[in-house]
Amino acid sequence: MLTLQQTSALSNHRPTGFDYLRVLLAVCIVAWHSVSIVYGDKYVGDFVPLRPLIMFLVPSFFALSGFLVSGSLFRTNHLPTFLTLRVIRIFPALCCEVVISALIIGAALTTLPIQEYLASPMVHDYFLNVLGIIHYTLPGVFTNNQTDSVNGQLWTIPFELECYIAIAILYLLTLHRRPRVFVVVLAVLTVLATARGFTRDLGDYNFRPTGRSVVWAFLWGVALYALREKIRHNKFILVASIAFAWLMLQWREGEYLAAPAIAYITVYIGLIDFKKSFVLFASDISYGIYLYGFAVQQAVYQVLPNFRTWHENFVISLAISMVFGYLSWTFVESKVMNRKNDAIQFVNSFTDRVTSIVRGIFGVGQR
Repeated sequence: MLTLQQTSALSNHRPTGFDYLRVLLAVCIVAWHSVSIVYGDKYVGDFVPLRPLIMFLVPSFFALSGFLVSGSLFRTNHLPTFLTLRVIRIFPALCCEVVISALIIGAALTTLPIQEYLASPMVHDYFLNVLGIIHYTLPGVFTNNQTDSVNGQLWTIPFELECYIAIAILYLLTLHRRPRVFVVVLAVLTVLATARGFTRDLGDYNFRPTGRSVVWAFLWGVALYALREKIRHNKFILVASIAFAWLMLQWREGEYLAAPAIAYITVYIGLIDFKKSFVLFASDISYGIYLYGFAVQQAVYQVLPNFRTWHENFVISLAISMVFGYLSWTFVESKVMNRKNDAIQFVNSFTDRVTSIVRGIFGVGQR
């Protein structure tokens, strides 16, 4: 029976499962947002039987990221390089999306005069989204929709930053070289986080995971990578993980306990090397779909009042979001990634210079 590492090696460590899964998760998130955008809280209760599936989506994204980015960090074995790669992968596309939302979508659809709109402090504050300081609304934009949020999906950005801080700490503590210790510590913290959930009011159990639970899903993705040579790629473990995750996600306090199962399901599917199709030939459009989806859906709801069933909003918005995703990858993300070696060289030169200065000040390494 193959381990996760051996299964990955069968595709030369380039399985298509992760690529398909990214796109599928992004599409499913757009589908769910169509329900909440079109109906608000009116019919959300009808989807309670599907809540575990809906609650799986975002944590799965984070678990996928945890497994893949930990591979990047452990292979490069250089924290500044890793953090540079993360910044150039996320920051440019996020900046473009924030600018487009504020200066094109918002400016076009606001009910305020354009001069008043552009002068509003809300518009200025909106650009703080690129720093992970999240602002959801713009003046006069989507005020007659079910929600006036322009980019509801950006709630994940601060927790994504927390994930990178967490893996950096893990690396600095060299826990990646002691994976069993790391897993034991993570398991204990998972139990403590679950117990803490019983001692405080977590609010209504809606259809959005708590922020820290997605960080836990990320860390369990990291743990699976760290133990990839020990853990089996096993369909029986997969079935057990699905059953356990479905059970745990029935109740709010179970989110943390569900994280390792969600991570295993995600990695199991991701390591399957499916046949490539046109979906993958269109490049990695999943991040663009996720970034632009919510704003596009809100705009479709406002501009097309005759198409206000969830499936109509979903189909129209998904088509537009896929175009945005393709353009984002083609003209922003891939262009920046093509210059990653220059960025890495600059950062490494800068860090080496700073290190040299610090050593000179404190006499480190001098006889």
